[in-house]
Amino acid sequence: MLENNSKNGISTIVHFGCLSDEQRWHAYRYNWEWLKELDDNDRSLIELLDCLSEGEYSGQASSVQFHDLLLTEIKENYPTDRKNDWGQLLAYVNIIAYEEMRHGISLSTAYHYVKTGDLNYIEKLSTQDYSKKYVWCYNERKYWDLYSYTFAHLFGEVVNTELYRDLRAQVHHPKLQELITNIMKDEARHTQAWLAIINDLIKSHDYHLERSLKTIDIGLTYHNAMVHETYFEGQNKLMNLFLPAKRGEGAIDRIVKKKKYIMDHIFGEHNPYSEQEIKEQHVNFLIKGIGKNRAIYSPNELDNIKFL
Repeated sequence: MLENNSKNGISTIVHFGCLSDEQRWHAYRYNWEWLKELDDNDRSLIELLDCLSEGEYSGQASSVQFHDLLLTEIKENYPTDRKNDWGQLLAYVNIIAYEEMRHGISLSTAYHYVKTGDLNYIEKLSTQDYSKKYVWCYNERKYWDLYSYTFAHLFGEVVNTELYRDLRAQVHHPKLQELITNIMKDEARHTQAWLAIINDLIKSHDYHLERSLKTIDIGLTYHNAMVHETYFEGQNKLMNLFLPAKRGEGAIDRIVKKKKYIMDHIFGEHNPYSEQEIKEQHVNFLIKGIGKNRAIYSPNELDNIKFL
């Protein structure tokens, strides 16, 4: 059995909850007159971020789907004691839902301005559209079980951090650069939080280890933002934002190394993947989505992804 960290109580969620409070950046109510100062370079970059902005809202679907998946497991005779192991993770979902919402509002405000010339994105997005697009979007895209969905959030943050790192290097306006930096730092902190909380969960009982290993291939590769209709359209757009490799190491190499470190940290000798296998799986998934825009879940399709 892996080492049990239960003696630490709820210190993990309290620690990362406090970090969330302490590192919360000021959004100034999204009254961003500085968007009017953007040059053509920055406008062109923002025009690529429409799907990313929708992906950043994924925390809204996560907060609903996590409970949906866990309650479904409980109805299907999930072990009573094991359901009580999820408290810290469910608490973190509440924190991250709002932080990801801030990212979505931020990128959408910038995109809306560049496309329309107006700074009224928040007023234009109705509650009905918000709920349909960002809360209930997962109904057609249930690719995960409870455990693979948990890992999808962790590894999704790894990808996001590297994306924002490369995007930041291409931005000119200092305010836009500050915004991208703030989001990037949030994503890096989310990675550390998910890692610590999931590590606590997995090491609390062998049951979680065994269940995780059964579907880790999905959690390792299927980004949690795939709940959104435009995920694959966005994946193709955003591949253009990753900078060419320097000194032989590019974004994919950084992502793969981080994934390998996480897998080793959580699973130790039980990690079924080598670094090369992780890279092959990551690259093959990117290739699979080339030229695709929309997808839904289908039990009859290879890998359960039906492209539309």
